[in-house]
Amino acid sequence: MKAIILARVSTEEQMNEGQSIPAQLARAREYAKRKGLNIYKEYQFDESSIKDHREKFEQVIEEIKKAKEPVALIVETVDRLQRGFKESVLLDEFRKQGKLEIHFIRENLVVHKDSNSSEIQRWDLAVFLAKSFVLQISDDVKRTNEYKKRHGEWAGKSPIGYINVLGEDGKKKDIIPDPARAHLVVRMFELYATGNYSIRTLTEEMKKSGLRTTLKNAKPLTTGMIHSTLQNPFYYGMMRVKGELYQHKYEPLISQELFDKVQQVKAGIP
Repeated sequence: MKAIILARVSTEEQMNEGQSIPAQLARAREYAKRKGLNIYKEYQFDESSIKDHREKFEQVIEEIKKAKEPVALIVETVDRLQRGFKESVLLDEFRKQGKLEIHFIRENLVVHKDSNSSEIQRWDLAVFLAKSFVLQISDDVKRTNEYKKRHGEWAGKSPIGYINVLGEDGKKKDIIPDPARAHLVVRMFELYATGNYSIRTLTEEMKKSGLRTTLKNAKPLTTGMIHSTLQNPFYYGMMRVKGELYQHKYEPLISQELFDKVQQVKAGIP
């Protein structure tokens, strides 16, 4: 029988816990050899199963759909294939039609068109546990984000004019003014507040001043970036989260008065 191998990791930790893609592929190839399965496709990807759209998973599904003979899908474990029952509906339909066998190496489980109720229940239980894990992660993220909001911590990348300070563990520890850009961002607000600049002319002025993005290939800010920066309350001490404003704990670059003046100019208020 033809076989497809699917190997996936969704976190860096998994790469370091013996679950790396090369390790999964090696075990799957050895398994296929033992079972006399003929490998004709291998899919490997680093992608979170929490994402609604899993492009390469869909490629596997398309491969099964167009196959002219039954296909064996080999995966390390259930949660490498799925973490929800949405996929089960489609996979189970293929199974019932005799188009698909799924081989879960770690669970020592094979489901196929003649699988009994006990084997199907083992599959369902493993999916349920994987789904529970995803829900727990979601709850943890919500609690973490709520804690950060209450304590004035910004969870994302710092806006231009600031830099993220990393701790020894590589995680974001603090946000501080960027010595190379903070004064230029302040100047941007001050110039626009005079009412003598349009977004386009201000963009040109900041390009001449040397304000660049923080990307590896640093480039001048576009008009869209300038527009977005002038509307960002982070610079006077507030962070916008899902449309709501929360006071943050980092050093403001400008006063709220200057920020409000810029908004007045943008709105055409004298």
